[in-house]
Amino acid sequence: MNKRLFRIDLRRLILWMCLFFVLLALANSLFASYQVQRETLLQNTLSVNRVYAQKLAQITDSYIHQSRRALNATATEIKAGANNLETFQNELEHTARITPRFNSLFYSNASGLVLAAIPASDRLKGTTLVSRPSLEALSIRKPLISEPILAPSGRWLILLSQPVYDEGGNYKGFVGGTMYLHQPNTLQTILGEHFYNNGSYTFVVGQHGLIIYHPDKSRVGTTYQNNPAVRAALHGEHGSMLVTNSRGVEMLAGYAPIMAAGWAVIVQRPAKVAIAGLRSLLWRTLYYSLPVILLSLLGIWWLAKLIARPLRELAEVASHIDNRASFNRIRYIKGWYFEAALIRKALLTGFSAVTTRIRRLHRETETDPLTNLVNRRGLESALADLKQDDGPLAVVMFDIDHFKNVNDTHGHAKGDDALKAVASITRETARETDLAARLGGEEFVVLLPDTTLDAAITFAERLRQNIERMIIAETDRITISLGIAHYPLHTDDMDAVLHLADMALYAAKKAGRDCIRVAGSNPVTAVAN
Repeated sequence: MNKRLFRIDLRRLILWMCLFFVLLALANSLFASYQVQRETLLQNTLSVNRVYAQKLAQITDSYIHQSRRALNATATEIKAGANNLETFQNELEHTARITPRFNSLFYSNASGLVLAAIPASDRLKGTTLVSRPSLEALSIRKPLISEPILAPSGRWLILLSQPVYDEGGNYKGFVGGTMYLHQPNTLQTILGEHFYNNGSYTFVVGQHGLIIYHPDKSRVGTTYQNNPAVRAALHGEHGSMLVTNSRGVEMLAGYAPIMAAGWAVIVQRPAKVAIAGLRSLLWRTLYYSLPVILLSLLGIWWLAKLIARPLRELAEVASHIDNRASFNRIRYIKGWYFEAALIRKALLTGFSAVTTRIRRLHRETETDPLTNLVNRRGLESALADLKQDDGPLAVVMFDIDHFKNVNDTHGHAKGDDALKAVASITRETARETDLAARLGGEEFVVLLPDTTLDAAITFAERLRQNIERMIIAETDRITISLGIAHYPLHTDDMDAVLHLADMALYAAKKAGRDCIRVAGSNPVTAVAN
């Protein structure tokens, strides 16, 4: 059973090879599709993140410019209010009402004393500024956006400042607005709009690599300089790239600079999240491809069977080429494609040639080369066939009288001529259905199927007379002695009929030769010159 199952034949070979290459092509197609889709998804995500980063940079840039204009307008109103503290406070409150950009606003004189501040809960009014960004603003006396600083309250914030000069150009102090990086404000709203639950997030880094904004509040104020996208954005570049974040996760990053503040905005999405749906897409592709694949395999199986059938039948015929029925079977095998038709034609040609050769060899092995009569082997084969028919059979056995004298007197060449002449007359005298054979030397036998004893005697006498009248140059007159036996008259064993005919021949020789004797009886006729 197992041997038959795993036996390699043409049909299975075609089927398994086609199956292998179909699966190989399918696997290659799925792999190629996976790679193309993966590259497409990655590039699309990088492109989207790059666009998001540029959009956020532009919005944030615009937001900072507007914040500066708001502080500049406040500074202008404070300058007009001279040294009226109530005016200072009213201007700050007015600015806070018309713009929600800042978490707190304050006005400091040139000495760092806070003259007005909101909200009052910060208790900043009346205090002297000591923070590094405030002292820097007092020192440079120009518009300033600070790096993230940790306030005494424990909150991270950034400071935007706008200097105040009087009509004479004397420096009077600055108006400051703070944005808390842990609490809601307009900047948080702008950046937070692009945070995704699928793992994407946006963060902003200041000039020196400190994180200004991050969805994870604990990351604000920490350094983020190892990211190549951050470094590129801080150098004024924009674009996208594949990076590895601080946790070792591959991220698809889009980046852009915020020119107004010298910051960098980064939009990142995990690469594995971007291609998460690709696996299910491939499974769906395979699922929808299965019907076509199954139909293809059925078609291949049917075609393989159709291709192999004529070759199998031709191989079976070739394995029994010695059978005549196989020759007839070849004619009904359909060689519907060129190679099968060619093999079929070659087998027909070969079978004919082999049959002809076998027939010739068979004839040569059963034929006496000198007289062209059947030899002893051919005689035995003919007897076997006649035994199968089991019909009446008369056997006439004879030899040439004193043939040794012919050889001794006239030579073996003349003796061979005599043998050939006797064989020729025997064939002429016998019927087409009779079989004449040379047993060896000068001894011959004729099988007369479906013949009575009387007909056999008549044939024997006619043969004796024909040979006696035969003339061979330079030789004496030739006579023969004949013995006749009949089946089933003399024996019920066909194998014994030759022996009985031989005994009758011996009796004819003993009786003086040139006569006929019948097995188991007195001489029927005795003819002598």
